[in-house]
Amino acid sequence: MKEITYNDYPALLYTSFTKDDAPEELPFNVSDTGARDYLSKCSGFKNMFTFIGAFNSMVKENTTTNYIIDDRLFRKMDGGDMKFCEIQYNNFFRYYVKEKRGVVMFREGGNYVYMLLGKEETKMLKGLNGRYICTALFNKNHFLGFEEGLITEQGLGVIHSGHYEGGMEMGNYLAFVMVALAYANNKNLKVYTSGKVKERVYILD
Repeated sequence: MKEITYNDYPALLYTSFTKDDAPEELPFNVSDTGARDYLSKCSGFKNMFTFIGAFNSMVKENTTTNYIIDDRLFRKMDGGDMKFCEIQYNNFFRYYVKEKRGVVMFREGGNYVYMLLGKEETKMLKGLNGRYICTALFNKNHFLGFEEGLITEQGLGVIHSGHYEGGMEMGNYLAFVMVALAYANNKNLKVYTSGKVKERVYILD
């Protein structure tokens, strides 16, 4: 497995800030002015990092849960095994996945920043009934897309506020993260050890 560094996975650092040490603007790149304009108006994207920083501030430490997906599992999740993905996606609704936030990383600098709220947090922070989930996809330091949705007893409802690059379809960003969280749920995972990053990262294989 490739070594994890902030150069390849800067989102690890972006989600480690508290309200006191967070920069006014995160230093990531965008493809064009359209993407920049989108982010300037997207409250869901801005709130994701703000809320993660607030959670870190409340306990005065990093509260994120981070994962690195090995190449074999990534190939299954990236369309190589649709049955596996369907089972894990359904398991997300069948078995409770507790509220968490962090980064899901995979090969070649791919990283999803994600935030999954509980029902009480969703009502308090978003004013919605259900469980709010959102994710932003980066390739290293380059922003590729954002998606948010609401999880209820009826399933996942994707909010029509997303930004998609590279031919991604609505729902794909959230589905990938939900499959990863369901697969990781209630497992005793190995911890990735490296002196290059200070955050705890669990291995999904």
